[in-house]
Amino acid sequence: YIIKSGKDKSELIITAHGNPYLFKEVELLVFHAPKLERWKITAFLQPEIDIDAYENGTDKPLEYYGITLRISEMYFIPLKNSKKETDIGIKVFIKNYIIHKYNPRLREAVYMHIEHLIGEKAFANDIAFIEIGQLEGDSESQIELYNLKSYIEIEMTN
Repeated sequence: YIIKSGKDKSELIITAHGNPYLFKEVELLVFHAPKLERWKITAFLQPEIDIDAYENGTDKPLEYYGITLRISEMYFIPLKNSKKETDIGIKVFIKNYIIHKYNPRLREAVYMHIEHLIGEKAFANDIAFIEIGQLEGDSESQIELYNLKSYIEIEMTN
């Protein structure tokens, strides 16, 4: 669970931490949760709606076990699975991959960022595989990571 407190209303987010086998339990728990006056109870991490800070490069870096990443500095390219064309895969590029590539928490840190960006259900259901690599200059094929949700939506309609 995650608690977000506010002045007038707080939010309790029940999460399955990306485990699709727990999705039904999370939904049932939230459905049967008591209604409390100053609390909003939400199932799953929701996708980020306001991406202005990422577009402007003014987002705050998120630190996870000594790994500092900013979504505005992360990019991706789509990957295809020749055995299953409908699978969406991505390769995420980060600035300091060379420094952290042997850190056992790197994959978890990248996953956490993506999960917060596109939402827990989309992360678990829509992305089949993720690779991580070093960002090396600008490439026309690289897409800003904050556009991942839009990319997935386009791919799902095709």
